[in-house]
Amino acid sequence: MSTACRLSLPARARAGTSALWISLLLGVAACNSGGGGSAPEIGVAPDPVVGAADSLPGVVVAITSVRGGTGTNGNFKVGDSITVDFTLNRNDGVALELSKMSRGGIMVSGPTANYQRVIASQADLITAAKKTALGAYSYTFSQAIPERYLAPLNDTAALTDGEMTDLPLLSGTYTVGIELRKDYALDGGLIRDPGNTTADFLIGDASTLEHRETVTLANCNQCHEQLRAHGDNRNNITNCLLCHTSGAEDRNTATVAGGTPGVAIDFKVMIHKIHAGKYLPSVLGVGTNPDGSRNYAVTKKPYEMIGYGDSLIDFSAIVWPAWPSFYTAMPRDAGFTLLSSTNQSLENLLRRAPVECDKCHGDPDGAGPLAAPAQGDLIYTQPTRAACSSCHDDWDPNLPYTSNTSTMPVQPDDSACKNCHRESGTALDVRDAHTHPLKDSTLAAGLHFAISTVTDVGGNGNGKFDAGEKVGVTFQVLNDEGTPIAASTLSRIEAVLSGPTENPQMLVNMRFAPAYFSGTGPYTVNMPALYFYEPIGTSTAALETFTTSSPQWNVTGAATVLLRRTGTGNSTTLDANAPVAQNYIDVAAGTGSLFVKDNYIVIEDAVVGRREYMRVQYVDGDRLWFGNQFRTTYKPGLKVAHAAGSTVDVATTASIAAANYSVDGLTGLITELTEFGSGEILANYTGDFVVPSVYPGALMESPTLGEDWGDWLGLPVLSGTYTFDLHGARQFVTTRSGENTTYTEGADATYQHVLFGDATEIVVTERVVGQDACNTCHENIQFHGGSRRGFNVCIQCHGTAGAELGPVYENPTTGHYGDSVEFRNFLHNAHKEVFPDMPGGVKDCTKCHGADNTAWTLPAERLHPQQTVPTRSWRAACGSCHDSAAQLAHIDANTSPSGAEACTICHGEGDELNVRTKHTVR
Repeated sequence: MSTACRLSLPARARAGTSALWISLLLGVAACNSGGGGSAPEIGVAPDPVVGAADSLPGVVVAITSVRGGTGTNGNFKVGDSITVDFTLNRNDGVALELSKMSRGGIMVSGPTANYQRVIASQADLITAAKKTALGAYSYTFSQAIPERYLAPLNDTAALTDGEMTDLPLLSGTYTVGIELRKDYALDGGLIRDPGNTTADFLIGDASTLEHRETVTLANCNQCHEQLRAHGDNRNNITNCLLCHTSGAEDRNTATVAGGTPGVAIDFKVMIHKIHAGKYLPSVLGVGTNPDGSRNYAVTKKPYEMIGYGDSLIDFSAIVWPAWPSFYTAMPRDAGFTLLSSTNQSLENLLRRAPVECDKCHGDPDGAGPLAAPAQGDLIYTQPTRAACSSCHDDWDPNLPYTSNTSTMPVQPDDSACKNCHRESGTALDVRDAHTHPLKDSTLAAGLHFAISTVTDVGGNGNGKFDAGEKVGVTFQVLNDEGTPIAASTLSRIEAVLSGPTENPQMLVNMRFAPAYFSGTGPYTVNMPALYFYEPIGTSTAALETFTTSSPQWNVTGAATVLLRRTGTGNSTTLDANAPVAQNYIDVAAGTGSLFVKDNYIVIEDAVVGRREYMRVQYVDGDRLWFGNQFRTTYKPGLKVAHAAGSTVDVATTASIAAANYSVDGLTGLITELTEFGSGEILANYTGDFVVPSVYPGALMESPTLGEDWGDWLGLPVLSGTYTFDLHGARQFVTTRSGENTTYTEGADATYQHVLFGDATEIVVTERVVGQDACNTCHENIQFHGGSRRGFNVCIQCHGTAGAELGPVYENPTTGHYGDSVEFRNFLHNAHKEVFPDMPGGVKDCTKCHGADNTAWTLPAERLHPQQTVPTRSWRAACGSCHDSAAQLAHIDANTSPSGAEACTICHGEGDELNVRTKHTVR
């Protein structure tokens, strides 16, 4: 309010209250009238206050108009001054003050079909813009529209393709871009909150705005969540295009030591190369010979650029995360089999370069609310040398190039590209060349397991599962069109049963032999299990019959194999009690040397009902290791508890030829056709799984990750909700240019929740969003040779407590005990180094756990009523990322001798250092 409009309240107060309000109203009216007086005071927006647990308010800048053009229909001409009107608000719509911004810039580039710099970024946006209303501003460029284009950033003669430096401006659509940033003092430093925006306008005689959009910010944010670059100054994809123009280069040795002239930062080149970093031919040392053939002896050249703060960043290890490229290579090229093993290895890496073009250029959320880029298809219809050579950087356009028996001549410009590389129809066309076989419906027709029922067999028939019962399942295999597929044609059929959902333990993980099935189903079968060294009787001089305790599958992939005990060897005793399900025994001190790998042993040989056969996988001093329940060679754990002092003897055996006996799988009857010879007969076979009374142990079981990790080995099976999952895979071969490549098409999990014991309702614990969260970056996930596909398959094994990787008893040279592959530990650790989420990185827990899921804020206790040591849930989850020696020591220091964790005292909900606050993303 101007001085002339100020009211003297004491003077008017003497006239009484009514007179006061009349005077106030008249005064305000006079101040707001259009005639005479000064301009009205606009007011000042409140400056945001951000607390320790608050998200950033946001900087939302929006251009409302671009004006000042003197040409026809308001178009701009050379010499015109551009005025930009814009608003500035927080995410909640409350105005922000431009003067409170920490940094600002405004620039012009165009035309949109091939961006060139027109007006360089102006640093006076904050100081020169005029405030027109609360949260509204107007800025006029001090520089008029020039006649000619500026040179690209860091321009040298090394890159010129597409540049229009010093050429007259073309008529067309141009773009003005604003970038602003507000800083907050938080967490002992400055936290940056950026806001960018752009608007298109016309120059010359152009009549239609042609916005350029081959990729959208939503495409980037599938993985990056909030795209940010250059010290958190830029967060809008179109703003990026205004600097990363044709011919733009990275800073070179003239400005920053270590830089390399000629490294393109043209957006279409740079972004392709960054995301293909590990598989770039230049990084792998692959180039082109003068005759067009491939040269595998080129000097390797890391893909590096000068980053924010003048640091040299190496992108040579970046792996494209989208399936199937990130795991499975494209088909082999002609001549692959003739290459040396070294060059074949290089080719195998080259073939894993990204081909999922739609990840960036297509619909970012499928059937969701987001739209595909308006010109996303231009990548297929307008190939260019710059774009294509960004990934295929072994190609030198100045040389011929031979691939798959075709030779492309020298390409001096882009004019001939579409002559051979059309959109689709042949192997040389862009869509076809970038279609992975696992995404080609003519090759990968889809694989789905349709489960009809999962029911208890051989028990009380109440639809729930109890110890001693079998698991019956009825299923069918279908393709994407719902057509039945013969199960016998699959390369793998596998089922996993785990639970309870509060702290999953794997009860069984078993492959079904495809040869067991005939026709196209539906099939009804009992869940199988492996039976090791089962005594089935003693052979004498007469031809006899023997019966196994379970029916047998006895087909290819699940054949019944017999052994005959021929005698007894070295002997010792147990040094310690050996409980049920334990996968090792400790023998008397100094007697471990009596045993070697693959010895068959018998424990308590003379005790009826307690005699048990095992096979030694590894001798570790006086400890004899067996196996784990998810391998097919060694019996995993003890079926009977054995006390210290029990006898342990080597049992010598001889194999029995399959031709010497017949098998009736349904009855379990084995008939001796040719005399076996004298001795006890032991059977290895696939039979029916029987629900155990105690938990059999974790994947790659060892005591290193025991009850303190929630591994309930040997504890009674609890009532509750369990998960039965059935999945599988098939293989197909594709032949291109005379080379065969085999692919594995996996099926997503088909699972059902089932009840155990006296549980009455399904209870599901959702710790992560699930497959949709993984697929925002990965599209799909497929591992273990391609036979396991999708999050719900992975979680069945890797969600079970205490799961380990490669223990010493399986890998004596390289193995370790305690290397966790349980998702709550393993996935955090695997993602913490390279997690594309911006700005929080792996700190952004909601990226995988979901915005509404609170499971990550406090680790679940995971307690069994009979366990003797508390589960250290904080150590397993939090120690995955916070895994430095000091951090782990801190966790250990706050754990009592009994194993109880004190973490909630400081990190619980409501505490100063609670998990939610410390993982707030800003």
